[in-house]
Amino acid sequence: MSTETVSLDPIEMTRKTGARIQGEVLQRLAYVTQERAAECMGVSASTVSRTKDQLEHVCQLFAAIGLQISASDSVVISQKELSGLKYLAHRYLEADIEKDRRD
Repeated sequence: MSTETVSLDPIEMTRKTGARIQGEVLQRLAYVTQERAAECMGVSASTVSRTKDQLEHVCQLFAAIGLQISASDSVVISQKELSGLKYLAHRYLEADIEKDRRD
């Protein structure tokens, strides 16, 4: 096992990303309400409240292992898929511009 010190950059990035994730979770929880979240989980609202005490560490863990959160109605695509979409959009726009020039 290495005893090498981790640079501050990854630590700071993890902290900032974790804080952003935590903010998103808390914002969504405020929208849904602790009571509704507790009901869906089958626990008491006080259990949800106590869980919030651990949220900062859990969100930092998510950030450290490269996980993000998204709303259930979101569509998540990979960088490779995004590159493909950009390529296709570029090709389409080039063809459309060329068509307009001919018209």
